[in-house]
Amino acid sequence: MRRLGVYFRHLSPQEQHYLRSHPNRELREFFIEQALLGPLSLGQISATEANFLNRLVREQAGDGPIIEIGTLFGFSTRVISSAKPAHQKFLTVDNFCWNTFGLVPDLHYSITRRLLANATSHLNVELVREDKDRFYEQYAGPAPSLVFLDADHGYEATRADIAWALRAGARCICGHDYDADKFPGVVQAVEELGGCAERVETLWLLRGRAEA
Repeated sequence: MRRLGVYFRHLSPQEQHYLRSHPNRELREFFIEQALLGPLSLGQISATEANFLNRLVREQAGDGPIIEIGTLFGFSTRVISSAKPAHQKFLTVDNFCWNTFGLVPDLHYSITRRLLANATSHLNVELVREDKDRFYEQYAGPAPSLVFLDADHGYEATRADIAWALRAGARCICGHDYDADKFPGVVQAVEELGGCAERVETLWLLRGRAEA
């Protein structure tokens, strides 16, 4: 679409089809709709999944930190922050190389940092801008109470994420996008490393053990 210029190429096939089918749609309305719905419809947990995650965090409250791999814009980060005790350390890790809007990493990080400003200022949350593999190599803290995985959903990456959480001694490992059609690698990795102890929609729970 000429009116959208370069931006049109970055839209999803569904969005491109929608705009072609609605040639009179006001661009301002389209952009507002995308700004409001984009983060909630792609890469984020649902309200039902948020309720499940909230319960898991409350059950795993303890001295060990909570570690989230894959912050995106911090929706699940805020869910976890609101459920945990204020004193419990919470590290949320992302290299900000991907987001639903195609934002450059620096802008993505800046927006997320602002969205999480209250949590980082008052709820013992630390936003860690780092590649997850490097974070794994350098982590020397206590065994996590909970590890929440929502980054790379390929088989090898998911298996490596779970294996690290197990080696780190995590008591509870949870992740997003357990979906055999969209993310078969997630399903395969979870099943190979213990299987779902519990599942709500596409959130999966795997109980930790000493080693992978």
